[in-house]
Amino acid sequence: MIGALQIASRDFIARWRQGHRTASRNTRRIEAWLALMLCLSILIVAVYGDELIARAVKTVSPVVYSLFSEITRLGESGWIFASCGFSIIGALALRQRGFGQRVDAMLGLFAGRAFFLLATNAVAGLLSVFIKMLFGRARPRLIDIVGPFHFDMLSLKSSVLSFPSGHSVTAFASAIALAFMAPRLGRWLLLLAVMIGLSRVITGAHYPSDVIAGAALGAATSIFLRRTFAARHVVFTRRRDGHIEPRGMGLISSAFAGVIGMGVKT
Repeated sequence: MIGALQIASRDFIARWRQGHRTASRNTRRIEAWLALMLCLSILIVAVYGDELIARAVKTVSPVVYSLFSEITRLGESGWIFASCGFSIIGALALRQRGFGQRVDAMLGLFAGRAFFLLATNAVAGLLSVFIKMLFGRARPRLIDIVGPFHFDMLSLKSSVLSFPSGHSVTAFASAIALAFMAPRLGRWLLLLAVMIGLSRVITGAHYPSDVIAGAALGAATSIFLRRTFAARHVVFTRRRDGHIEPRGMGLISSAFAGVIGMGVKT
C-alpha cells in the first residue's frame, strides 16, 4: 500500500514538473474582461437585490424552507473530500495486484480524476476562506441590526463570513469539475449546483451576491486547474488545436474503455 502511494506520488511529481504551455494573450484578455463584468454584476446585485431578496425569503413557507434546508446539505465539502480520499487510496491500493496493465491504467486514471476533484475543492475552499476573512461580511440574519453592507474585516466569527458562499463554491467547483470529465452529466450537475446556491439564499444563510461570487470562484478554479492539469497531460489532454478533453470519457466504467482506446499510458 505504501509502495503504491510512493510510486504514484513520484510519477505525479515527475509529470507535474514537465514544461507546459500557458494560455494565449487573447485568452487572458477575454478572461480579464469576463472577470471585470462578473465583478460589476456582483456589485449591481448586491446594491439592488441583496436586501430586497433577503427580506422576501423570510416569508417562504415552512415546507419550502425545510426542502431547501435538506438540499443545502449537498453543498457541504466534507463528504466530497472523504469520498475522493477513499477513492484515491482504494484505486492506488488495487494497482500492481496482478490484474493486468489495462486495469492498472484504468485505476490510475480513476485515482487521477478523484485527485482533480479533490484539488479543485481544496484550492477553491482555501480561496473562499481567505476572501471570507478578508471581507468579513455580516450574514442576512443580522440585516435588521447592521444592514446588508456591514463588514468586519479579518474576522473569524461565523456571523460575518457571508461573502462568498462556501456551499456555492463547493457546489459549482464540483459540478464543473465532474462535467469536464463526464460532459453528458453536465446539465444535471449544473442544475444541482444552482439548487444548492438557491438554497443558501432561501435558508437565509447568504445574500444572492454571495452565492454568485461563490459560484464564480468555484467555476473559475475548476477551469484553471483543468488547464493546468491538461498542460501536463494529467487527467486531461490538450489537442493540437488547443481544445482540452478528458483522457477517456465518463467517470468510472467508460474510463476503462477510454484507457483501452488510448493504450496503457497513465
